[in-house]
Amino acid sequence: MKKTKSIILFLTLILPVAFYLFLQGFGKNQFAIPIYFESGIVAPLDGCPPSVSKQPYQLDQETLVELMGEGAPLEDITVYELGNSTSDHFRNNLYTFLEKYKDEDDVKLVSIKELKDTVFAPSRYGAWQRFNLADSNLMRLGRCILQLDLNPQMKTDSGLVLVDKKQQIRGYYDPMILKEIDRLNTELYILLSDQN
Repeated sequence: MKKTKSIILFLTLILPVAFYLFLQGFGKNQFAIPIYFESGIVAPLDGCPPSVSKQPYQLDQETLVELMGEGAPLEDITVYELGNSTSDHFRNNLYTFLEKYKDEDDVKLVSIKELKDTVFAPSRYGAWQRFNLADSNLMRLGRCILQLDLNPQMKTDSGLVLVDKKQQIRGYYDPMILKEIDRLNTELYILLSDQN
């Protein structure tokens, strides 16, 4: 009877330890974030040219430079901010994001506004780039490049777009909801971990 109890006690103690060591040695603790439009753009938004490629969609770098100039971020992980109503709540959510990644050299926040939007306050965050575009260019960038469903007032429901270094869209986020900023931070952390 004592021998049976000893074996059961031994197995009860050793199995969890063995399982833990097995997972540490052979398991990977990774999460995958989606890649949007892996089969290309199947249904382009109104006013955008039809896509013939069935390859994974990537932002067209030539078009980005044409629309934004030489300052367009082409080699960084970029969060595009476009089509959002400006408010204190919105700015606070952006600052929450910027504060978390202020020391990351290859992460950029790019805010794109209309030409008539002259509200510009200098920022202490070097990763925050700002552009003002003509309405037609803003609409083209938002709808045809970033695949945002901008309305005629240049507003959208998910005005933050996460783009990786390969220029693939990795996420859409509503900047007015703090949980969405948390999700952006988590997915950006995963992207940064994958490249190391």
